[in-house]
Amino acid sequence: MQRKIRNLVYTAMMAALVAVATLFIHIPIPMQSGYCNLGDALILSSGALLGPWAAISAAIGSALADLLLGYAAYAPVTAVIKGLMGLIAGICCARKKNAVGRALWMVAAELIMVAGYFLFETALYGAAGAAGSLLGNGCQAVVGLLVGCGVWPLMGRIKKMIP
Repeated sequence: MQRKIRNLVYTAMMAALVAVATLFIHIPIPMQSGYCNLGDALILSSGALLGPWAAISAAIGSALADLLLGYAAYAPVTAVIKGLMGLIAGICCARKKNAVGRALWMVAAELIMVAGYFLFETALYGAAGAAGSLLGNGCQAVVGLLVGCGVWPLMGRIKKMIP
C-alpha cells in the first residue's frame, strides 16, 4: 500500500513539474517566433524515477500546460503524444543501463512527439501548414534530449535515496 501511495505522490509531483517547466521555462528559438520549454526534458528523465508511471505524469502535466496556455484544442492530442513519450521513457529507457541505449530510446520518444504533432497539424492546417512547425518541434526535441539526458542520472540517484 505504501508503495502505491508513494508512486501516486511522485507521479502527481512530476506532473506538476512538467506543467511548470512547460509554462515558465522558455528558451527562445531565434529562427522562429516561438520558444522551447523544458517539459520534454522532465518527461524523459521522469522515466528513471517513475518507470511506466511517467506516462501518466507526462500526459497530465503537458495537457494541463496546454489548457493554461490557451491551447485547449491541443490538450487531448498532447496528452496522448506526451503520454507515449513518458511510457517509452519509463519502460524502455529504464531497462537500458548504458547512456547510449537510453539516449537512443529518448530520440525515439522525441520522434514520436515531432511526428504526432505533424500528423495532428496536418489534419488541422494541411501538410504545408504543419511543415511550418517542424523546425520548432525539432528544436523542442533537441532541447528535451540534451537536458533530459543530463537530468536522467540525477533522477536515478533520487530513486535510490527513496525508501
